[in-house]
Amino acid sequence: MLKESLIPLTKNKAQAHMQKLMTHLQQTGETFAIWGAGATGQRAMEYLQRNWGETLRPQYIVDNNSTLWNAGGVISPDTFFRLKDQPKNLLICVYVADQVARQVKEAGYTGNVMIFSTLQLFDTSERWQFYEEHMSELEDVYDMVADDKSRVTVAGFLNSIRSGDVSYLEKINEDSSVKTLDPVILQYTDQEIFADIGAFTGDTISKFLEITNGNYKRIIGFELDRQNYEVLRQTTDGMENIYIKNVAVGAAPGKVRFLSGRSESSALSEQGDSEAEMIALDDVEEMQGVTFIKISVSGLELTVLEGAKKLLRRNAPKVAAYVSGKQLWEIPKYLKEMVPEYRLYIRHYGQGTQGMVCYAIRNQ
Repeated sequence: MLKESLIPLTKNKAQAHMQKLMTHLQQTGETFAIWGAGATGQRAMEYLQRNWGETLRPQYIVDNNSTLWNAGGVISPDTFFRLKDQPKNLLICVYVADQVARQVKEAGYTGNVMIFSTLQLFDTSERWQFYEEHMSELEDVYDMVADDKSRVTVAGFLNSIRSGDVSYLEKINEDSSVKTLDPVILQYTDQEIFADIGAFTGDTISKFLEITNGNYKRIIGFELDRQNYEVLRQTTDGMENIYIKNVAVGAAPGKVRFLSGRSESSALSEQGDSEAEMIALDDVEEMQGVTFIKISVSGLELTVLEGAKKLLRRNAPKVAAYVSGKQLWEIPKYLKEMVPEYRLYIRHYGQGTQGMVCYAIRNQ
């Protein structure tokens, strides 16, 4: 049973650790930079502003995403590494912190590297109450998954919530460079029809090509944000049999509002500054015969799957979807309802609580 794998509820250890580090920087006046201008970086800045105001601000903000350079003082990694007087401390604020940590090390940065986790942002007892109220659904997922590693991952994730202890995430972390594409779980052929929903700037498509050695039948990429879409077009320019669409994907066709120009933080919102067309995957001609669907759409992954009922039932494609909040139990349940033969796996990537991915593979 899942409950037998859970630790006692404790105070947030990650929060206490980060407060100690930031207080040290404030008292010593040591310089620091933040790596990450996306969702996690923005939350880190809000955290610093809320707790230390103007007394603790980064000297630089660095990001790998070229669409953010020169916006709000964001600089490129090359610019950062060429600085003659580099900040003594670097706070990595991206959920793929392991990749950035390697990048920083390989570039020869000699300062103190710290990793910011979203675990530091909440009270453990308040956050845990949400999961406690859904323990029966979590037990169902725990029993539903296909391997012990998935069960260890679910328990480790929940223990990180109960304690605020990042070490529980570190124990279950997989290599984030293959997030949503894990070749240990997924098997690929040269006839893959790959749909990337939330294609961002093409990072997952590029990794897919690397893993498959460029052998595939067709790729369909969907990206809502116009800035990301333009970079995505450049990334995929010259590739054969690839279709890129600048639309939202959901349960049914229509019009939606969204927050634009926020890198990977761009998301649907009634208070959004832009309007876009929404389509359902079942209605997309290029999706016919799809063999693999990857979904990363800021907590709305289930709505995408709801618009793909026909495709799921007819093709039973491989699926990789991020599962945050209630989607941790809603998506596995939905996938099993659509295709009872699916085997489900849960893996975690990165330093935050938003890195859980559910894989579905049809049982042959």
